[in-house]
Amino acid sequence: MSEPLAAVVVFGYLAVALALGLIAGRKGAGGVTDFVAGDRAFGPVLMYFVMGATIFSAYALLGTPQRVVAKGSDMFYIFAFGSVGFVPLFFMGAKIRRIGARFGYVTQAEFVGARFESRWITGLMGIASVASFVPYLVIQMKGAGIVLEAVTGWSRLAGAACVYAVVVSYVVLGGVRGVGWTNVLQGIVMLVVVWTVGLAVPAAYFGGVEGLFDEIVARHPAHLTLPGPQAQTSDFRYTSEVLLSVLGFSMWPHVFMKCFTARSARLVQLSVAMYPTFLLFLLPLVFLGYTAVALGGPSDDSVLLWIARLPEHHPDPGSFVQWLGDHGILMAGIAFAILAASMSTGDALLHGAASIFVRDVWVQAAGRSMGERAQTTAIRVFVLLFALLGWQLFALAGSLPVVELLLLSYAIPVQFLPLVLFGLYWRGATRRGGELGLASGLLCALGLFALQHADPAFYALVNPGGFEIGFLSVAVNAVVLVCVSLWTTRNSPDHLAKFELGAG
Repeated sequence: MSEPLAAVVVFGYLAVALALGLIAGRKGAGGVTDFVAGDRAFGPVLMYFVMGATIFSAYALLGTPQRVVAKGSDMFYIFAFGSVGFVPLFFMGAKIRRIGARFGYVTQAEFVGARFESRWITGLMGIASVASFVPYLVIQMKGAGIVLEAVTGWSRLAGAACVYAVVVSYVVLGGVRGVGWTNVLQGIVMLVVVWTVGLAVPAAYFGGVEGLFDEIVARHPAHLTLPGPQAQTSDFRYTSEVLLSVLGFSMWPHVFMKCFTARSARLVQLSVAMYPTFLLFLLPLVFLGYTAVALGGPSDDSVLLWIARLPEHHPDPGSFVQWLGDHGILMAGIAFAILAASMSTGDALLHGAASIFVRDVWVQAAGRSMGERAQTTAIRVFVLLFALLGWQLFALAGSLPVVELLLLSYAIPVQFLPLVLFGLYWRGATRRGGELGLASGLLCALGLFALQHADPAFYALVNPGGFEIGFLSVAVNAVVLVCVSLWTTRNSPDHLAKFELGAG
């Protein structure tokens, strides 16, 4: 079923986003540092929306209400990790920015590889980073496909292709500046739309948020406590999900890289301190999820679009939400917000994946000599190639739940935490310790994931507490790094001093 007004809004938004991204990309020096890190000149407004809109993706809009319906209060883990997830970056980010500006680093892997004097670490981190982006990119394409299917009747594959043709265009031509300024637009759209819809719908059906939760307490109390409906979430699993997300939050390469774009080291800390205010964006999505619980909505990724069509069955023809539904405004707003969320993360993932592959894998690890112009051209080519890869994988795996895709993605970047943390604050962290720690953590994560799907019964014996795979594997990573470092030779004092690791 097509939605004419929503279709006009969606295609109009795509045109505006494309124009904004192209205009923003015309500024700057044009070299690889400008294309990847914006000449380290992003101010407070850009940093705020880049941090917020980049992270709150199609997962937030599609996954939050869906998780409320499926698992109830399990969803509150998002607030638990989101409020403190950037705390490590508050302490590390300023230092990372200073060192990056001093030595010209623009990616996470080249920064860490330089600290450990290991091209092998740089290459492995680069490959792992790109691998972690793939399921996350599939989530964004899924969100875009769902929107275009709902408003035009196209297939999800065709819809995702249309939207990401626009995203690829402004990333290729605009670089990180195009990503940044479109994120400002997308962040504002998401905040305005979700708050308007998130308050209007509960008010129409229950007289407000208070009435909504009175209904949930009376008829669906299991959705307000752990282990939730059908006892799906154990305390151990919930805790490990929160810890995994807290540990891995600031280790996402495309987020870490934004430290290099800030105008100053102090601005990185300010952006981190301001970031939790973006969590207010999630509250109305929680309200909408509980609205779906109370009204018998679906528990899959379509729940938000189901809510958009609720006014068709509203008992009060004169209500405000009924008016919004009759005129297609509710569907247009929700479609607009989902699309903005998808694009604001998808563009950062494509930009980050291409930059990391060229800078870390091709130039640093493989030792290929490339000038700045050649690097910039190569990054642009790989933006297109990674978009095509993501689209093809979406065709194969688009039916997987967005929450499961996200948790799979998190198991990889959290492996970078021991290297970053010990590399910045412990002089004793050695090259061999970093290499073996990273390798063991990644192999552990892959092995547990394979075992979980190949032999669930044996996996349950190996992991009886139901801990997240990433949480277990990063513990192995850290132990190996420390133990090996204690028995191997340290980097030279002069080298360590470059990373502000003095004697001691």
